[in-house]
Amino acid sequence: KTGQNTIANISRRAAIYVYFFIHATKFLKNGGRFGFIVSNSWLDVEYGAGLQEFLLANYRIVAVIESKVERWFDQAGVNTCIVLLEKCDDEAVRNGNQTRFVYLKKPVRHFIPPASELWQGQVDRLRAIDELSQTFLAHDSLYENDDLRVYPKNQKELHDEGYDEERNAYVGSKWGKYLRAPDVFF
Repeated sequence: KTGQNTIANISRRAAIYVYFFIHATKFLKNGGRFGFIVSNSWLDVEYGAGLQEFLLANYRIVAVIESKVERWFDQAGVNTCIVLLEKCDDEAVRNGNQTRFVYLKKPVRHFIPPASELWQGQVDRLRAIDELSQTFLAHDSLYENDDLRVYPKNQKELHDEGYDEERNAYVGSKWGKYLRAPDVFF
């Protein structure tokens, strides 16, 4: 909160990483981008509704990426996801955005080589990151191959499915289904 204005309606049960999203927002200009690797719990739990609502109201949610085959932090006992965002002040642009839910079926090293101190290694790594992002951004409908699954979902639809008309409030939705649910679910 700032003064009497609420920036986001975040539950007291939310993990501390949720506040990094909110704090980082004030450092970005419209069109500025950032990504976080965080616990994936906010996708499906009640306290994640406040973060979902905040992201929907302030960002083009470019992608939410999760791995089926590996944890990205070996020592951590949590499952993680990568959230890629672009700050967007235009509600119409946000509402028209296709959020890509990307489920990796192979380890990240299959898509992106490890970091390197060599110049060519850095160039190759950046090229691989660009190729991966172009792959999931190129699809406006369900796409799947042996490497990954991309489930695009309109951002306005994400908002509407979490909005409770009776309460006149956003109450959240389980976004993890777009990553993990079998095709028959849809």
